[in-house]
Amino acid sequence: MKLSELLSEWLYENHKDDIKPRTLLKYECSINNYILPYFKDEEIESLTPRTIQHWITIFKELKGPRTNQNLSNSSINNIIAILKLAFNYAVDFEIIPSSPLTRIKRVNKKENNIIKAFTRDEQIKIENYIERLNNKEYFCYILVLYTGLRLGELLALTWKDINLKTGIMTINKTIYKTKNDNGEWYYTTDTPKSKNSNRDIPLPPFIREMIRQYKKEKKSIYVVSKEDGSRINDKLIVYRYKMLLKRCKVRYLNFHCLRHTFATRALENNMDIKTLSEILGHASASTTLNIYTHSLINHKRAQMRKIKRLI
Repeated sequence: MKLSELLSEWLYENHKDDIKPRTLLKYECSINNYILPYFKDEEIESLTPRTIQHWITIFKELKGPRTNQNLSNSSINNIIAILKLAFNYAVDFEIIPSSPLTRIKRVNKKENNIIKAFTRDEQIKIENYIERLNNKEYFCYILVLYTGLRLGELLALTWKDINLKTGIMTINKTIYKTKNDNGEWYYTTDTPKSKNSNRDIPLPPFIREMIRQYKKEKKSIYVVSKEDGSRINDKLIVYRYKMLLKRCKVRYLNFHCLRHTFATRALENNMDIKTLSEILGHASASTTLNIYTHSLINHKRAQMRKIKRLI
């Protein structure tokens, strides 16, 4: 049996109905762009652990077709995960006696992959500019800065998700772009990234009041919309964000860094890790700590300066 045949049988006959459309799309991209070009004609019985490890080494030096940059370690780990799942399927259904992926390890994450966030001064510039604009369509950036929402969660947020009496915002869905069976792109609403992403976020009082005023003029069921009530898509949100930073004369960090900025400010204000983890929708407090442990060096310096000599 060829590897291409195994991957097709595992993914489309066994696994497709158990995963989200975006996960299926991610699997297809990895299979079509990286695995099949190298393993397409290989018989699965001929693949050994040494063969697999050899190709993982090659993947480390391979450039992605879209970015023309070396594959990230997470992309390589995704390839390894797909191969492991497919070969485990082959073993379970007695196509082969054992998997050559059993002892293959994930690639370690790069140590220099440090989370980036805006400084306090940069955040003040951004907020002051939005304040001067006096355009409610730009409120979405303030909302992310003070709640840490992901872009898809932001776009899916409806007025029903916000209880102004209790001040609680409920995150229970996300919007993202995926492909249908005809290869056509479309937007879909689905459950969040993981079960932990379903969460309740208590709103800061000033955000709660801003939302209360904003809601009086609502023309859409969605919190993020144009003034005429029509939808705002992810491309427009990101484009406006880039222009916003340019006009503020603030360095460019990608949109997701607004979420990192929220987390950084929260930690600087001594929010405990468990609470922050739940607000961000992480799987555990250790996940949050691992992500943001390097982002607080200035805060750590300030705290260490408070330590006085005893003699």
